[in-house]
Amino acid sequence: MVLLSDKLRLVPAVVLASGALLLTNGSLPAAAQVRAVQVRVAAEVTAPALTALAGQADDERLALDTLDEVVRGDFAAVSARFDETLRHQASPEALAQSWKDYQEQFGPYRSHGDPQQVTSVHGSVVNVPLHMENGTGDFRVTINEGGHLIGLYFLRAGIPIP
Repeated sequence: MVLLSDKLRLVPAVVLASGALLLTNGSLPAAAQVRAVQVRVAAEVTAPALTALAGQADDERLALDTLDEVVRGDFAAVSARFDETLRHQASPEALAQSWKDYQEQFGPYRSHGDPQQVTSVHGSVVNVPLHMENGTGDFRVTINEGGHLIGLYFLRAGIPIP
């Protein structure tokens, strides 16, 4: 897991590298030019980094909340998270049957590991390792830019994220 403080500590390294490459044109002292570049670069680096971290945390939280609803058997709540297309393709009853079939193969749900988020051409993909009574598996969701689920999967462990 990447901590916000880890991202912020990376910024000075980027700033110093930018400042070291600065050539002066004589209009400002070199030290003043470096400080100006440091402020500008720091703002450019931290704003997207903070946005990316917030989006990643939101997607991971959405995946974990959805998994919690699945485990509780609240398939109507899970279905409410789907985009329109998926909502018409997968009813709460079909989702409940898929979870039941999955548990018949892997055993009852015991716990889960930390979510892992990546970005794909389809959206944000969050994979959550599952610890089932008879082995391990993965719970995976794909989230569109609007924050709706466009994919939900109960997988055996080790299926690569596309």
